[in-house]
Amino acid sequence: MLEYWPWWIGALGLAGVCFAYLLLVGRLLGVSGSWAKVVGWRENRMLQQINEDFAENQNEMSDALMAETLAQFGDDAVQELQSESTPAAAPANVDIDNLESSTPWTAHLTFLLCLAVGAFATAYLTGSFELRYELSPVHTRIFGDTWEVWVALLFGGMMVGFGTQMAGGCSSGHGLSGCARLIPASLLSTLVFMVSAVFLSMLMEVMIR
Repeated sequence: MLEYWPWWIGALGLAGVCFAYLLLVGRLLGVSGSWAKVVGWRENRMLQQINEDFAENQNEMSDALMAETLAQFGDDAVQELQSESTPAAAPANVDIDNLESSTPWTAHLTFLLCLAVGAFATAYLTGSFELRYELSPVHTRIFGDTWEVWVALLFGGMMVGFGTQMAGGCSSGHGLSGCARLIPASLLSTLVFMVSAVFLSMLMEVMIR
């Protein structure tokens, strides 16, 4: 039987990974966030390019907006608007260097691959690596051992993806990074999915009796 490390070693390891990820990547650790970046790398790249183009051509766009305003409302309306405007309300130039930095999707892909490689290396070195195509006896007893298992896995995966997007993070993003920073949304999200996990475990135990 595989012996697990003491809990405090695991806690130090997770903390070290979070710190290393923040130092190397410059973002808070979050598995679902990294997966979303990898899947939507084309859309993110297009959005970044639009932001850069807007910052570079802001003066031209302001002139075009002013011309369209003149065409629609006339010179009197524009002069009245300018007279009511204060310097603090005037639009400021956008600095390209201050745009929100976007971590390359390749960095997120590397992080995800390292998770898989690390898990495989640990299982192989401890002699516990084994290819299995069935679920645990508990799941098999509840869902069966035929096509129902794959339907349950597919539905569960979809619900995990939906939930992480709706909550803005997963157990690593909220439970590790968010809770460590005492972010209220992360504290609430972690409480909800921990209570839900305990409730589901108790429900499964009742179902197999």
